[in-house]
Amino acid sequence: MVGCDKTYIRSPSAILKIGEMVCIAVTFGMFRGVPLTFGDVNKTVGSVGTDADFFAGGVMVAALIISPLFFLLYLFKLANIQQTVLELAINFLFAAFLFICASVCMAFYHSADGYWAEKRSDGITMGIFCYVSAALYTLDSLLACRNYCKVPNESSA
Repeated sequence: MVGCDKTYIRSPSAILKIGEMVCIAVTFGMFRGVPLTFGDVNKTVGSVGTDADFFAGGVMVAALIISPLFFLLYLFKLANIQQTVLELAINFLFAAFLFICASVCMAFYHSADGYWAEKRSDGITMGIFCYVSAALYTLDSLLACRNYCKVPNESSA
């Protein structure tokens, strides 16, 4: 029978997972809802669908699928992957990719002109949420590293 681990909800890992999901959802909502771009080489009016957009969109969709999946697996005790290298690797990759997305976004909106200059504050906000997401994934990577490298107690062996 599947049970809910109520102690997990109060753990640092759960708090980080919830923060990651919220920040990624806000970033993706701004990206698709406003609509914004992560970088428009030609700086044409309303041109979206650049390589940076596809990269950032793919990273955000992957994060929106994997992070809730991990959260539910831990919450219902369906898999014990917190002590494996899998979570460490995925969190590290998301942190790196989101940092790249945020940097590209901030660089673009720092020098945006024409149509995109009107959306500068929205674009910078999207970049900040990307940076916050990257920071949360970095903290989660450090927590996963601590869990992975933890030496089991001799009494439990």
